[in-house]
Order: sequence, then structure tokens, then C-alpha cells
Amino acid sequence: MGSCKMELVYMDPDTYTAIATHELRQEILSKLYNDAYNGNAMTKQELADALGIKYQQLVYQLNNHIQDFWKVVREEKVRGTRVEYIAPANPNAIHICVGKDRRVYIVDPIAKLYGPLDEVGARCDFCSVEEAEHCVKSLIEKEIIPKDLTTSEREILSINKRSGLRPLDRGFIEALKGLAMGNNCILTIPCERCSYMQKRNLITIE
Repeated sequence: MGSCKMELVYMDPDTYTAIATHELRQEILSKLYNDAYNGNAMTKQELADALGIKYQQLVYQLNNHIQDFWKVVREEKVRGTRVEYIAPANPNAIHICVGKDRRVYIVDPIAKLYGPLDEVGARCDFCSVEEAEHCVKSLIEKEIIPKDLTTSEREILSINKRSGLRPLDRGFIEALKGLAMGNNCILTIPCERCSYMQKRNLITIE
């Protein structure tokens, strides 16, 4: 059974700014996360070639600006040279940070979403209302999220122009609650049939 796991992970506002205002960094992350999602690590040279940029240009960005988003998974010796294979540090991560007035900002490399949540939306928006309702119901049944939202939680969603009817809307709320309580700040949303990930051919349902 292919399962969908979305982890809402906090990022530093500086990290967000470095990515949200830089198209090349977004392209690097989206390419790496989509091509290496299922454990298919790639070399830095392969990633540079896929993006049509110089190797040195890629390495500079990886090492200086987006170092938190990737990891080396194995190394091989090729003609006396050490070749590193890299993959996303956490392929399931959707990175968020909170600005003033409780506005949420998102970096979701898989969905190629970079920016304020109220402007760019969330990956769950690509699914139908029925698909989203099924996921929310499943999360409530598994007691991952509470059945009802409080008034202040509805307010936060409203500020970010979210309806609360999509699984990630509820995920954002749970993640923000985790922040307030000083928890580990990661929310895992398992769902047996994530239509979004299936459409992207990133998970298969057997």
C-alpha cells in the first residue's frame, strides 16, 4: 500500500526569504524533490544537467543557501574521483514559517509552491472537494486532528484565506499548536490514498 506522508516542518524566516525570492533555488529544490522522492538519489552533476546549469553554480547554491534541504545518501569512486549521490533531506516535508499577523509562509518543493499561503495555496487545493473530505474524515477517525476547530483556529485559517476543509488546512493549525507548546514541530499526516501524490506518480496504490 503506497501511503502519503506530509510532515509540516518549521523553517527559519531567513531560510524562507532566501528561497521565496530566488527562482533558481526553487527550481533546484523542486527538481531534486520530484526526481529523488522515491529514494532515487542523483549526482550533483545529473541535477545540474537536468536544470541546464553549470556544476559549480549548482554546488554554490546547495552549499551556501539550501544546505538544510538535501543530504548525501551514498558515495562512489569514479575514475579516482569521489562522486556524491544526493536526495531530499526529508522528502515528505512541507516547510512553513509564521510572519506577523499570523500569516503563514510555505516552501513545498514537491508541489512547487513558494510564498505566502494566502497567495500560492497548498497542494491539497489540486484535489477535488470529495477527495479532500475523505482525507479530513480519515484524519479525524485516526484522531490525528480534532473533529472541530476553535474560533481562534478558524480566524487563523481565515487570515490565510483557507477554508479548513482540506487536510493541510487542518495540518497547519496542528503545526501552529505544536509551536506554541514547544513540541518537536512536526505533524505527520498519513493518508492511504493521496490523490495528489498519485496524480504526480510519486506513490502507487496497490
